[in-house]
Amino acid sequence: MNKYLFAFFLFLLGGTVAAQTEDSSILTSVDIPPLFEGCDDPLISEEQRQACSVPKIQAFINQNISYPDTARVQNIEGVVVVRFSVTEEGKISDLELIRTIGAGCGQEAMRVVRMMPDFRPALRNGKPVATKMTLPIRFKKMAEAKATNKNLYQIHWGTIYQNKITKEKLKPLLRRYFLVRDYYGNTYDVRFLTLKIERKGKEVVLETRGNTLSKEMLKSLKKVRPGQLISFEVLIQKDYQDIEVVRVLELVK
Repeated sequence: MNKYLFAFFLFLLGGTVAAQTEDSSILTSVDIPPLFEGCDDPLISEEQRQACSVPKIQAFINQNISYPDTARVQNIEGVVVVRFSVTEEGKISDLELIRTIGAGCGQEAMRVVRMMPDFRPALRNGKPVATKMTLPIRFKKMAEAKATNKNLYQIHWGTIYQNKITKEKLKPLLRRYFLVRDYYGNTYDVRFLTLKIERKGKEVVLETRGNTLSKEMLKSLKKVRPGQLISFEVLIQKDYQDIEVVRVLELVK
């Protein structure tokens, strides 16, 4: 059985992800790295599927990890590194604690990795291959907090998965509706939508009900220029609680 090493880096601050993967994390060649559950959507491109894996892993860790009481009391902080294999069947196996800081942090990191669902296995020449993944998790007491809505909930608008967009790609989205998905794939109706555009040192703020852009919002978006930031703030409701979810796009050439 051939194995190809794929190192995947996430950094966690007491349950809140602070950094994402780097291109240099692939140490040996695989055509397509492992994909997290829910990212193997045949209706989107392979690039979009891979971009999907990072926020889903972030959300899963944020949802499930806890700062150990012993580490909190002893003010222990640092990075725990877990290495594991993803088999040809997508199963997680061969967990190893490569680095620990004690006080239960290593055990907590291993516990969360064991909970992760099956991946779609890595592919090489169109065939599934086993890979190894390395996951550093940073525990930092001062950043201890509940998982943020940014990581648990995401605004979906068409098929835009990145945080930068060109004017050309923006145009066909103007008539598309907004929805919010959580890590588990559940969807939520948008009750209120706020659009904010930074323009010449000022901020244009427009609000509407529902999940589509108003006429005023459409007019403002047609005037945006490269370098400007476009912020969407939507309000959803879960278990009778209002939840605000934000997404920021930068217009580029």
